[in-house]
Amino acid sequence: MNRTSGKRFASSSGSPPEPRPLFIDRCAWSAALGKALTQAGIAFVPHHEHFRHDTPDEDWLAAAADKRWLVVTRDQRIRYKANELAAMRGARLHVFVFTQGGLTGAQTGDILVRCHAAILRQAVAVAPPAFFSLTRSGEVKRLGVRA
Repeated sequence: MNRTSGKRFASSSGSPPEPRPLFIDRCAWSAALGKALTQAGIAFVPHHEHFRHDTPDEDWLAAAADKRWLVVTRDQRIRYKANELAAMRGARLHVFVFTQGGLTGAQTGDILVRCHAAILRQAVAVAPPAFFSLTRSGEVKRLGVRA
């Protein structure tokens, strides 16, 4: 698994944002995704390496905040579930959601590799909590969150 330092981001707009690990939710994980991220040198943390499959989302969301992980999921409904939304807000997370169904593990890996720099930029530019979509075309778009 890739590791990163615990340093905070530089505030200078001229320097690139410090890499932060992507936390890959259990519903987004695949071996093909992990292979693509490893080959690209992108730090990531798969759900199964730290949590049981049945760990409540509220628990791993809180842990993700403590570790400063950027959450990647396929769960498009996460921003509408009251308990998960409350946990995400309380944890002040950046959550990146694949908003198109039917993607293979290789496709999600390709999208994350192409979007990685934009993901890091958004994590610096937008105060958490914040949701973003990851599209098939490789765009990272801010999503609204239900009140």
